[in-house]
This record gives sequence, structure tokens and C-alpha cells, in this order.
Amino acid sequence: MSEGSGGGAPAGRGEGAGISLRWKAVALFALVALIPAGLTLALLAFVNRDAVETSEKQVQSAVLADLAGTATREVQAAEDDALAVSAALSYAAAHPAPGGDANAPVRAILATRRTVDAVRFEVPSAGVNTVIARDDASATAVPQADPALLAAADQRGIAFSALPGGDGVVVVPVRGTTEVKGYVTARVRLDRVRQAVADAAASRFDSADVRIVVADEAHRAVAVFGVPGVSPGDDVGNLAVWTVLPEGTTWTTRVGVVSPHSDKGVAMVGGVETVPQLGWAVALWRTEQSAYRNLSRLRQAALYVGGGALLLAVLIGLLAGRAVTRPIIRMAGQTRLVGQRRWREVRIDASSSDELGQLARSIGRMAADLESGEQEIERQARLRGDLSRFLSRELVDAIVRGEHPLELGGRRMPITVLFADVVAFTPMAESGPPERVVALLNDLFSVLSEVVFRHEGMVDKFIGDCIMAVWGAARPMDDHARRALAAAQDMMRFLETANEEWKDKYGIEIRLGIGVNSGDAIVGNIGSNKRMEFTVIGDVVNVAARLEQIAQPNQVLAGEKTYELGREHFALALLGEHNLTGRKTASKVYLLET
Repeated sequence: MSEGSGGGAPAGRGEGAGISLRWKAVALFALVALIPAGLTLALLAFVNRDAVETSEKQVQSAVLADLAGTATREVQAAEDDALAVSAALSYAAAHPAPGGDANAPVRAILATRRTVDAVRFEVPSAGVNTVIARDDASATAVPQADPALLAAADQRGIAFSALPGGDGVVVVPVRGTTEVKGYVTARVRLDRVRQAVADAAASRFDSADVRIVVADEAHRAVAVFGVPGVSPGDDVGNLAVWTVLPEGTTWTTRVGVVSPHSDKGVAMVGGVETVPQLGWAVALWRTEQSAYRNLSRLRQAALYVGGGALLLAVLIGLLAGRAVTRPIIRMAGQTRLVGQRRWREVRIDASSSDELGQLARSIGRMAADLESGEQEIERQARLRGDLSRFLSRELVDAIVRGEHPLELGGRRMPITVLFADVVAFTPMAESGPPERVVALLNDLFSVLSEVVFRHEGMVDKFIGDCIMAVWGAARPMDDHARRALAAAQDMMRFLETANEEWKDKYGIEIRLGIGVNSGDAIVGNIGSNKRMEFTVIGDVVNVAARLEQIAQPNQVLAGEKTYELGREHFALALLGEHNLTGRKTASKVYLLET
């Protein structure tokens, strides 16, 4: 069905400044999407942080172990070469070849070695200090051992020390048949260690954010990568990374640890692997930001996913909110039409079978019921208006409400009856056209009826040129006499004003005679089942009629009961006792001073 449009506020907007239903739907969908998505992403971030941290530790531990193994193998190879040279020299010293070259076996060994290409042979007690090298090696490349290295070699059988530039020197004793005769000092090339460090930084990490140091037992750098201002041979004992080692740990004890630490206020993740065979240590560290970059990427991806979920939820919320609110907005427009009583313009789309369809159908039924109710109210208003021309307002309301019985019968009630009659009406009617007489009576009775209604009385009937009014019949009244006397006074006052107009209009001056009497009467529906009349019957009515008959022009006469009920409010003068037609005894008559 087609949509209707109502006036007032624009469709979809409330009277206040609250949040619309559509945006509430958007918020609901966003909340429903974000809560599980947020919890899931937070859980994933938490779980993945543990996984990333574990993975970082495993990678660093593996790299540290590889580098420690490489350093160990390189140094041990150099030591093995030096030991082989020492053994050759020891053999040559124990078995000198007559006329032969004692260094020939040494050069033969050096020609086949990778780590050592020259050695220095020293016999301090004999002042021997000579360099033996293979043919392509430099004789000056082998440093002379210092006393500390010689002492370490005597103590441990071999000594090693790092040199500036990244190489090292190894010292082994040459033993003769009985005592130590001398020492072999060899320069050890550690290119493979440095290359292994560079390869590890490039292949296992981002070279720009990793720092690696291989240090000897004197805390001198053997190999360095990514540490600003530090070169091979420099002292690296003050680096912050060493703090990850347990307190009191020596490098001759096997320890491998990876742990967070701080370097000048920057959060780092690093580890240390000791090389107890050499008394060395390998250190590796980098910033947490670099180490957990994958976690940051995961968090960024989670934010993207969450943002996408939010956008999707908002979009779905908008679509769903629109789908839900559009019929509601249409129905709101229709309800405004209902409120404006524009029944014929209401168009309700009740095609859907859901709750909104039920609501739309209910609004349609409501509009139809309200229209019927409005028509019924109009009918009752017309009925009241029509009935009020004949009956009092109270009686009309009672009849419309169904409170007044419409069957024949009556009940005794205390009432006051008023008769108002035009004095000398017959000669007046005979002297003028009937149409003018009827128009005059209509004007007169309109004024008199209005007076009766103003004082909450009931116009019982019109009898020719006479009007009969009753108080206390349609509903009980404690002050029925007072209201009737007040109405009689107002009739005389209105008459004085109206006569000036009637003289000009009809050429006639109206004079009234009014009789008022109070007492008990039978009040109810009198007549037949097909034609009945609500009226009052009793002696009180007859007396009021007789008082009106004996009243002089513009005179209001009241009975004895009316006098008793109204003397506190009105000036009533006794005119004496009169014999009224139809009564056996004389009745006291009182004059109302108007």
C-alpha cells in the first residue's frame, strides 16, 4: 500500500534530542561485533605475544649456540695447528737430522693448514726467536708472545688471546725430551667467526637492528657487529647485555640465557652464551620493538581487522536500522495523521507478518476504531443537541449514558415547578399575523429556555404561550426552590431588556405572569410504549399553574413550600390566602420582589 505523509515534525525525528532508533541499532551491532572481536583479538595478541617471545628466545639461543660453536671450532683448529707445529719442532729437537733443514717439517705442516700460515718459535732461555712461515706468508705477521701468554701456556698447555683487528694469537709450549725448550706462537685468522656473525645478523635478523659481540676471556672483542664505536680488540666488559647473566657467573662455566634488559633506558631483548673451553662469551641483543615487530604487526593487523569489523558492523547496523526504522517512521507519520483526525489519508502497509506488521495492523485498526469513535461522538453530540431542545442537559446526559430508564414509570421526588405565561396573549394574537405571533413566541421561549438552562432547570413543555420548567426532576437538587426563584427574577429582567427590541420589531410589549411552587411530585416517563414524555405529575404542578393564572402582569407568585425553602435568599411578601381552583382549602400566596 502507498505511504501516507503527515504534518508536524519530519519523519524519523522525535520531539526531543534523543538518539534515533537507527543509530541505536548501529551502536548495538557495533557493540555486538566489537565485544567478541575485541576479546578474540586481545586473546590472540596475548597468546601470540607468548609465542613471539618464545620464538625470539629460541632464535637468539640458536644463533648464540651456532656462533659459540663456530668460535670454538675455529680456535680449536688453530690450536690443533699450533700443537702440530709444536709436535714437529719437538720431534726435530729430539731427532736432529744431520745436515738437514729442521724447519722443513714445520713448513710442510703450515702448507696444509687453513688457520695458521706462520709461526714464531721462541726459546727465551737461549735467546731464540725466529719465524717459520710457508712460502706465501708474511714473516712479520706473527706477534711475539707476552709473558702473560707464556705463563698461561705453561699452566694450561695452550693460551689464546684476541688481537686488535679481529685476529687472535695462540701459544703452545714446545717440549723436548726432558724440559720445556721453547714456545710456538701462531697468528690465528678468525675471518670465519666474523663472517659467521655477519651471516647470522643478515639471515636470522634484520641487520639494522641486531648487535652481536664475541668476546675473549679478557673481555676483548673478537668479532663485532652493529655495536657503534666498538671494534675487534676493544674492551666490551661494560656492555649492558652482560647483565642478563646470573650474578657471579664466570665465562668458564657453561651458561646460556636470553632475557629482557635495559640499555640506557631502551628496552632490549638479548642473550649471552658462554664458551667455557675458551673462557669466551657470545652476546646478542636488539630492541624489543625490533624483536617483537611481528607482534606489533599482528596488533596492527588486529586493529585493521577490528576496524573492518566495526565498519562492517556499522554498515550492517545502518542497513538493519534502516530496514527496521523505515516502517516505524512510516507508521509514525501515519499516527500523526491519526492524531490530526485525517482518517481518510491513513495508509498502513501491513503486508509483513512480523511484529512490525502486527503493529502496523494494530495502528490501522486503531485508526478505524478512532474514526468510528469520532463518528459516535459526533452522533452523540448531535443527539445531545437535538435532545437538549426538548430536555434538560442533565436528562440528556443521563439518557445518552444509558443511566435514565426509557420505560414507563416514575418515582416521587421533591421538586420546584415554574409556569410563565404571556398576559393578555389572545387579543395580541388576534391583532397580528400568525407568522409574526409565532416568531415572537419563538424569540420569547428562546430567552426563557436559556434562563431555565442557565439555572440548571429542565424545560418540561411549552403550552401555547406558556412555558413549564422544573428543577430537581432530572437529578436531585437540594436548592431547587432557590434556583427556580432566581430563574423567575432573571426572566423578568431579560423581559425588560427584550421588550425594547420587540416593540421596534413586532410593535408589541410582552408581560409575564409567573407561578412558582415546591413540593413532592411523581417524576418519570408518562404515556405509552410508542409515545412517552418525561414529566412531573402532582398537586405541586397544579398549584404552580394556578399561581401563574392569578398573577398580575410582570408578577411572580410563590407557594408556601417555596417560601419556606427560599425565604433566606429572596424577599417574599405574603399576599394572603387565596382559594385556588381545584383545592378545597385556601393557600397562602407570596409575592417575589423582583
